[in-house]
Formats: sequence, C-alpha cells, structure tokens
Amino acid sequence: MGESAGLRSGIRVLVAISVVALAAMLALAIFAALRASGAAAERGERLDPAATTTALLLADFVDQESAVRGYLITEQPNFLGPYNEADRTIPQQMNRLQQLLADFPELVEGTAAVEVAYQAWRSDVAEPEVAAMEAGDVKGARDIEKSSGRVRFNELRGSVGDLGMAIAAEQTEASGRLENAAVLLLSSLASAAVVIIGVVFSVLHVLRRWLLRPIDALRRAVNSVAAGRYDTRIPEVGPSEIVELAGNIEAMRAQLVQLVRQNDRSWEALAQEGPAVMALRDALTPSVLRAPGLLLRGRVDPARGELAGDWYDSFQLPDGRIGVVVGDVSGHGAVAGVFALRLKQLLDAALTRGADPGTAIEWVVDSLGETDEMFATAVVAVVDPASGEVRIANAGHPEALLLRRTGEAGAPAVRSGDADPACPQRAAERTAEGAREPSPSCSSSDDAYVTASAASAGVAGTPAGPGASGPEAAAGPAALSAAAVGDATASPAAPTRRRTEVTRLGSTGPMLSNLLATEGAWHTKTLRLEPGDVLFVYTDGLVEARDDANRQFGVDRLVAELLRDADRGPAELLDAAFDAVRRHAPGRPSDDRTAIVVARTAR
Repeated sequence: MGESAGLRSGIRVLVAISVVALAAMLALAIFAALRASGAAAERGERLDPAATTTALLLADFVDQESAVRGYLITEQPNFLGPYNEADRTIPQQMNRLQQLLADFPELVEGTAAVEVAYQAWRSDVAEPEVAAMEAGDVKGARDIEKSSGRVRFNELRGSVGDLGMAIAAEQTEASGRLENAAVLLLSSLASAAVVIIGVVFSVLHVLRRWLLRPIDALRRAVNSVAAGRYDTRIPEVGPSEIVELAGNIEAMRAQLVQLVRQNDRSWEALAQEGPAVMALRDALTPSVLRAPGLLLRGRVDPARGELAGDWYDSFQLPDGRIGVVVGDVSGHGAVAGVFALRLKQLLDAALTRGADPGTAIEWVVDSLGETDEMFATAVVAVVDPASGEVRIANAGHPEALLLRRTGEAGAPAVRSGDADPACPQRAAERTAEGAREPSPSCSSSDDAYVTASAASAGVAGTPAGPGASGPEAAAGPAALSAAAVGDATASPAAPTRRRTEVTRLGSTGPMLSNLLATEGAWHTKTLRLEPGDVLFVYTDGLVEARDDANRQFGVDRLVAELLRDADRGPAELLDAAFDAVRRHAPGRPSDDRTAIVVARTAR
C-alpha cells in the first residue's frame, strides 16, 4: 500500500487482518478447551469408575473362590457366607460395568469375556462343588476342584486382568488427549499474544510511516515559513487526508507570500514618507459602491489629521452579495495605517473566497500571526441585496445599530424597561441635564438585543433637530427618554407618523488578536433588512468623544439622534450623527471617528 493511500483504508485492512487472526486463534482455543473438557469428562465419569468397578468385581470373584475352597477344606457351611454375599453384588457390579463401558466397543467385548468366564467357573466348578458337599460327597467335590477348579478360576482371573489392562490403556489415551488439548490451548493463547504484539508493532510502524513522518515533514515546512523563509513549499506526502491538508496550507502560504510582499512594498513606500502615506491613505479609502436594492454611505474623520487607524470598506462578492467591513486598529499614523491595510486586504480576500464573517475573522487572525502590541476590532457583514439577508460577525467592536422603519403607527408603544434606547436600566438615571456616563451594569452580552422605539413627531419633548429651541432642545436625549417612558396621554393630540425601532447587535467574539484566538471564537449571526431598514455601524471614536466636562457622547445620545427624525434618509442620518458628536465635543477629534450606513431600498 503506497504512502498516498488513505489512512482510513489502511487502518481498515490492519483491523480486518487482526480480527481474522484473532478469530482463528480463538476458535482453536475453544476447540482445544472443548477437547480437554471431553477428555477429562471421559476419564472422570467413565474410565476411572470402570477401573474401580473392575477391581471390586475381581475382589468378589476371589471371595467366592476362597469361600468355596474353605467349605471344601473345613466342611463347614458357614464358610459359604462370602460366596452368597458375592452372589448378590456381582450382578450389580457387572451391570454397572456394562453401563460405564457402553461407548467403548473393545471394553464391552472384554466385559462380555469376563461374564462368560465367570459363568463357566460357576457352572463347571463352584455350583457342582457346593452341590456335592451338600450331598455329602466330599471326595467328589474335591475331585472337581482338582480337575478343573483352578483352571477355570485362572481363566476368570485372566479375563478380569485383560479387562483391567484395556481400561488402563483407555485411561492413558484419555490422559494423552487431555495433555494434547492443554498444549493446543496454550499454543493458541501464545499465538494470540504474538498476533496482538504483531498488530501493535504494525500499527506503530504504520503510524510512524503514514502519520508521524508526513506530519514531521509538514511541521518542518510550516516552521520554515514561520521563520521567514516564505518560499519553502509545503510537501504533499502521506495519506490523502494529510495531502489535502498540506494542499490547503500550501495555498494559504502562497496567498500569505503575496500579502507579505504587498505589505513589504507598503513599508517601503512608507519609508518615502509624504507620497507613500498619501498612497496608503488612498489604499484605505473605500471605493463608491452602487448595488441595486442597497444604499451605502460611509465617513471617516481621522484624529489630529493623521493617517486613520479606522477604516471601512464595501465591495461586491463573486456571488453578487455585498461585503461590508468596519475596523478600528489601535493607535494612529503610518503603523496603524499599515496594519489596517493588512486587515482590510485579508478580510477582503477571505470574504471573496466565500468565507462566513466569523470564519473570515478567525482566518485573518491566524494569518496575521504575532502582532506584538497591535490589536483591532471589526464588524464584518455580508449583505444579500435581493433578499435583504445579512450575515454579520462582531469582533469586540461597538454594537451595531439596526433601525427598522415600521410604517404608519399610533402613539409610540414602548415597553416598560425599553424606554431608554441604549439601556433599560438607565431610565431612572436620566436627568434634565442630559445622559450620565454609561453604567458598567448595562453592558450587553454577545446575544443582547436592546430595542428602543419612537415615532417621528409622535414623542413629546423630542428635539426637532440641530436648530431646535426651547426646553425640548435643551433636554436633548434625556427629553426623548422621558417622553418614551412618560404618560402616554400627556399629548393625546400629538400627530404620529412613521415609527422607528433601534436594535443593538452585540459582539459575537473577542478582538482580533492571536492571544485571544481559539477555535470557534468568532461566530456569525443572521438578520434580515426589510425595505427602509438601516444598518448603522460605527467605531468607538464616535461615541467616546468627550465634552469640556469630560462626559462621553455615549450610545444613548447616538440612538436618540437616530430616532429624532425617522423621515431622514441614510446619508442624512450619517451626517446628523457626526454633527451631533461635533456639537457635543467641538474641536479636533482625539480619536478616529468612522461610521457606515447600509440601507435597503425598494429595487
């Protein structure tokens, strides 16, 4: 079997051979055990009792002969006691002997010879002598004894001896069969042990040849690539499973080599400073994508005029779906830009190859390898313009917001506890001055979906926009929350139009870092955009902007701004969010601010 043969088929052959060999050994052992059991039963249940019965029978014959001789010598009838007693036991012993030896034809013949010799002695010697003595003919009785008594009894004794010798021979043969069966049983067990040991060594040899050597070659090649020798090819040796794995690793190596060379060129361009940085900025700038049924708008405000560590991208996939990526790299400047570019290229490549968002993130983290102190967060989504299906994964990034336009509605029906658009537990913490700092107890889990709703122009106290005046405008987000949880009858005449619900989509995995990478660390969720729905994805720089009192803008204010006017289009929502942040924290931003809106329109 060649090295390219499948590992499973090779193992099946080994197992089949081992099973057949062990089955044969087991059958042989069972045969030996049965044979030994039969031989032992034969000797213990038949031959040994037959030998004992033969000895007892001979003793009875001797007792009868001695009794008759004593009667002849002493002429005393009481000497015939043993003779008469043996008359009762001898038939019993003969019957028992015939039963024990019924399965041995030769021994049955020997038993018959004993019976014939016994009857001849009785009829020719014993009975005539006793009859003569009882008639008073002592001389006649003694003449019978002298003429044929000794001869007949010796014939009887000889036949009993022959039978005893035949039984002894059968006993010896049974013992031999028992010994042979024991030897066969031991041989079978020893053979089985040899087979097991052989199988173990064969498996070890096969594992070394089919697994350990190919894996060792694969490990050396991968370590060589990891050490920077990127041109080292991954050998495709071993069973088909390892060959397939090696082929996939080789394809990944080739792609990584291409990406590394691109990154090397990027670093070389950065060494030229001004023009190179501009080129890097251009590479991070997304192209304008137009897709039937979708409207995409994005915006990046970099910190302090430096190259942004934030970026977003949208691109069409081979199957017609749209890939959307929003990322945030730690730090600013050229280093952050290069790292962001690497992430962008890797994520684009993974999605283009058909990977799910969660799988794409896992592959990118594995491809990046050691990133020193650099880390990033990202939201990766794939949108189907035809069905509105969205496959989304969030790697430690701020929660994306889903705005649903529910059409005509009555008075806003906000559930108790959902009044605060960002966190129900904060409703009691709101004040007329605005939102407080985010409460740690309100952090949402990966699967948290916090929904807030409001009707445009249907919520009393909702500011009309940046130019609103009066108490409502001063209240800002707090006024919205207060109206949402307040008395629904406070403004019964208030007009109602379209109603908007905001759903916060939680994280589905940790940040992009090899220190946090585990199998299945990032997973993908599915949702659907209906016509009019808007997906709003942003970076932390948008909600962590601080005013002069060191208060964050926060997700609460962002949700309130999105709910303020449900009639605005996606581009207006995006600009309004950035304007609200700028009003809260005037001046140059201290962190990159990035956001993108994906809206589904009627085709």
